[in-house]
Formats: sequence, structure tokens, C-alpha cells
Amino acid sequence: MNRREFTKSLAALGLAPALPGLPTAAAAKATEAAFTPYMYGLGAHLARSTGGSSAAILAKKLQLAPAAAQAMQAQLLRQGIVTAPNAAGLAIASEPYMQGAKLIKTALGSNPDGIKSAARNWLDAQIERQGEDPEPDIETKPDDVPEAD
Repeated sequence: MNRREFTKSLAALGLAPALPGLPTAAAAKATEAAFTPYMYGLGAHLARSTGGSSAAILAKKLQLAPAAAQAMQAQLLRQGIVTAPNAAGLAIASEPYMQGAKLIKTALGSNPDGIKSAARNWLDAQIERQGEDPEPDIETKPDDVPEAD
């Protein structure tokens, strides 16, 4: 390499930041609504463990861009992980890890007052049950065992 080419390359290097950036494939991918397969797995786990999912929940919990969260929610729906969202935008997990979570969410909906009243009713039933004197099914002390002094 001669001296003139070296000087031109140094001048080009110094002027490179002043040039407008050319769109690259990496920049195009970054602007797309993209998420990794690992993030998708986390989204599916979140939906199944909590019993429901929405784009807002995914964006908040997984720190995704809103467009990426919408795309993940659509893929969860296509794969059958969640059902179609209701009017509030909440989609119920089709196979949650805890079946009780699915039953509670479908029975009570997302109304916090309904959940509170159901919890109060359950607690009242438990308190009532404690007041009853249950009859034991088996004898607590067998007859053939001698008593200790």
C-alpha cells in the first residue's frame, strides 16, 4: 500500500460518521416486531402459569416493544396456547399449569369484586366448618394397647 492510498483511507475513515447511514439488513431486522424463540417460550410459560395473557401483559413482563408483544400474542393464539381474547383483550390459556386457575378465571372473569366476594364466601364456609364437631372415621386409641403409667 502506498502513501496516497493510506492517506485517502484515513480521510475516508474520518468522514464516515458525517455520511448518512445506509439501511442494512441488521437495522431492518431490529425495526421489525421480532422476538427470539427463548422469549416466545417465556411468553408461553407466562400465559400457562398465570392462566391468561394479553399483549399489554407480555410487553410489561417481558419488556417487549408493543409491536413485538402483539406479534407474540398472535403467535400464541395461532399455536393454540391461548384462546381468542375477550373484550378486555385477555386471552385465557387453553392448557394452564393449574387447572383451578382456569376454572376461577372463567367463572369469575377479571372483576376484582367478584374475586373478593368469592374469597369471602370461601372463608366464611371454612369458618363455619371449623365450628362443627367432625366425627372421626377411625378410633384414635385401640383397645388392645395397654395404658402407660
